[in-house]
Amino acid sequence: MKTWQQLNEAQQRWALEKATTGLLRAIVEDGVRFDDQRNGDTLQAKIDAAGEKAERMQTPWFWHEYITDTCRAEIEGIARASAEDSVYAEIGDANVVYLPHNLQGETK
Repeated sequence: MKTWQQLNEAQQRWALEKATTGLLRAIVEDGVRFDDQRNGDTLQAKIDAAGEKAERMQTPWFWHEYITDTCRAEIEGIARASAEDSVYAEIGDANVVYLPHNLQGETK
């Protein structure tokens, strides 16, 4: 397993692209939303505006591109934080076992 700091430049680019794509997919396909009031920004408003543009243009399949055009810095910042917090398995690493969803985050 490697942390972000242990990845080489090409691996970091790949990890950042994967995190960015995953975040955009979560927003567009899974309906992930951000709380502008709580976060003190207008990210969700910008995402909503991008969605309205996609509908207006009758091109919902480009919604992720409109989001990227509108708020690239915010999306890349969130994706980078996610990529930096992740660990990366390599061939030959021990098996990775995921905790069941209902047990994640428990401390005891």
